[in-house]
Amino acid sequence: MTYSTDFRKLALAKLEQGISIRKVARKPGISPDTVYKWKKNPFPKGYPKDRKPRKISRQVLLQDASQYPDAYCAERAQCFCYSTNAVYKALKRYGISRKKD
Repeated sequence: MTYSTDFRKLALAKLEQGISIRKVARKPGISPDTVYKWKKNPFPKGYPKDRKPRKISRQVLLQDASQYPDAYCAERAQCFCYSTNAVYKALKRYGISRKKD
């Protein structure tokens, strides 16, 4: 569960006042481990919103599949510098299946 930044600020302010972590966590009913994490990293940065995922070119993937029909997704991923899962999804999206005997 994600807590608001105001809630985190309030909990961290209570810690600065000298209240123990367990007491800070007990009143709102959150885990002391959560308060420890907030103390260590008060406001996580998250992921950049403006970055779009790179797309695997259909033409390049088709060419690679025709040249190397027996290649595994992991081998293709290493060749293209993508994750194995991304290559698998692209192959599925483009309707390219593994060659079967």
